[in-house]
Amino acid sequence: MAVEGFTMSPPYGGLDLVSPIDNMEPIYALELINITPTASAPEVRKGYTLNATITGGAPVNTLRALPLQSGVDRLVAMSGASIWDIAAGVATNVTGTTPLTSSNCSTEIFSNRMFICNGVDTVQVYNGATTVDSTFTGVTLSTLVTVSSYKKRLYFVKKNTFQLWYGATSAVGGSALTLEELQTIFSKGGYLLFAGSYTNQTAQTSADLFFACSSEGEIIFYSGSDPTDWVLVARFYIGKPLGYNSFMRINQDVWILTQQGVVPVSALFQADPQQALLSVSGKINPLISQAANLFPFSYRWHGVFFPAGNKVLIQVPTSETSTTMLVWDMDTKGWTRYVLDDLGNAISMAMADKSLYYSGSTGKVFNADTGQNDNGNPINFTLRSAFSFYGARGNFKAFKDCRPLLKTQRGQSFVLGLDTDFKKLPNTDTITSTPGTATAWGAPWGSPWSGGSEYVFDRFAVRGQGHSAAIKFIGSVKDSPLQILGFEVRFDIGGQV
Repeated sequence: MAVEGFTMSPPYGGLDLVSPIDNMEPIYALELINITPTASAPEVRKGYTLNATITGGAPVNTLRALPLQSGVDRLVAMSGASIWDIAAGVATNVTGTTPLTSSNCSTEIFSNRMFICNGVDTVQVYNGATTVDSTFTGVTLSTLVTVSSYKKRLYFVKKNTFQLWYGATSAVGGSALTLEELQTIFSKGGYLLFAGSYTNQTAQTSADLFFACSSEGEIIFYSGSDPTDWVLVARFYIGKPLGYNSFMRINQDVWILTQQGVVPVSALFQADPQQALLSVSGKINPLISQAANLFPFSYRWHGVFFPAGNKVLIQVPTSETSTTMLVWDMDTKGWTRYVLDDLGNAISMAMADKSLYYSGSTGKVFNADTGQNDNGNPINFTLRSAFSFYGARGNFKAFKDCRPLLKTQRGQSFVLGLDTDFKKLPNTDTITSTPGTATAWGAPWGSPWSGGSEYVFDRFAVRGQGHSAAIKFIGSVKDSPLQILGFEVRFDIGGQV
């Protein structure tokens, strides 16, 4: 038998859970955990560190940012019965006269204030210094469950109804809200979940539209300044949204998390709803649907656009106090999963001052996407590549060795092995890269200095026989980066079987 070699691409394309397993492109992966498919090279994600601890330790179910006129963002957390302002690692209780019954909240920034509602407590207003009860009238304020703004007016959704209550132009309180009843407009039943603005970009023009979405996935769009002159311009039907927080703003677009997958509103105007469903999350929709079967409606379904990290993060509930994440790289359009060392440490997320923050189920707030450890613990990762026939689909192969090309610190241990012919096999023995010969900057002198990370291209024996194989690469890193640039696989090739 002749020895053959084949170079496998790293998973630049991210997860692919829908392509035929025997015909998947090598840039995709069957499993990808804590590895971001960035354009330069897939790399183990960054970690997180403790920022602040909230007294009482109740879950921080809602974390949002309030941009101040000074240009600085204030991080605001809803935990237990209280509202907290977090600055410089210190959490200050800024609750007004009305404690919270529920810390699962909807928020909107309007006229330099944060409006907070949850469908059980009277609407709260925080201005960066004090929190007060809203002074709007006309409706029982504790029945308002989501809030948004459109063309200089606030809009509130009344819980379990199709009632939309809106304020006067530029009003922040002190006047009566006006009712717009939408029940006669919607045809699929249910109730109103969310309403707000959407900028529809068509060629060289754009239009600011108002949209409202029901619990059954029916969406209507209006043009006009307010309900007195609205004109219905579009209606779409999508899968059921997954909760009050399942609406995400991505630049000028709005993404909706549904039981079938992610639906960008922009794609609804460019294609039919089925194509819209495939436009962003087509490769990972089975993961979303599987989780949605367990948690069809939850405040934990929530997402954040993180421009500085060039990614979108979506929380996927594993319970009401724990989540994993689906993460989309904006350059490669590839998806991966983030699994923190403690699934309860990211039950809400927020952007503030261009940085990302997590909040946890035990009253903690964390700086996210920073460092190379999970609050002092290693970051575990898993890669399982696409199955490949290595250029000879009909030939049987006896696999000999695999040489991963990595950029990391030397002397680290990983699990490296193969799954053959579409079978998931037990993990193989742990391998260790050759020891480093350089001293990282800042360490005591004793060998040539370096930056700590080097290209590692060691060859390791692997076991397996079959027509095809998928590479398994599993391990953990702490205080060290890890980039994956490819794999060279060698095998003895036999005849066609």
